[in-house]
Amino acid sequence: MNTEKYHLRYIREEDYKDIFEIVKNENVIKNLNMTKHKNEEETKALIKEYLNGLKTKTKYPFAIIEKKSQNFLGVFLIKLDLYDEDSFEFTIYINEKYWYQGIYKEIFPIMIDFTFTHIKTKNFRGFVKEYNTASSKVLENNHFKLEKIFKVPNIPCNIKSYVLTKKEYEKRKRLYK
Repeated sequence: MNTEKYHLRYIREEDYKDIFEIVKNENVIKNLNMTKHKNEEETKALIKEYLNGLKTKTKYPFAIIEKKSQNFLGVFLIKLDLYDEDSFEFTIYINEKYWYQGIYKEIFPIMIDFTFTHIKTKNFRGFVKEYNTASSKVLENNHFKLEKIFKVPNIPCNIKSYVLTKKEYEKRKRLYK
């Protein structure tokens, strides 16, 4: 899949060094529900998990590649929501040196379209730590509705749950192409 500046393709095993560079960074990890990787073996295991999920159609892990430089910028993961099997949720993590360049904003609409047209889910969710206002804004700008705010054990802040339903997607799908 392509946008003006970015190419999205499925993650490959050989992406482990690029992904490790991202997930060993505490500034990236603090926004995610995962622990900082201490070595490349942890990242290789994560990629294996992603690829197994791709085979079972429970995970769709995409590499975000800048077209011009061919640099690996980050990961956009779409995965089955384990609490609502009619839903998928997403996680995005980008190398810190590429933050604030509009990547998320540019790729998010085509990922929404992919989720509803290829995966055919009923709902698409995003979970955001309460202080992460930039991510909340991208979701709201793409017509996701704040569903609830809740607390998770061992996470020191509230989590915001946003949802875009299939019905809402259908009303606005021209915006996501």
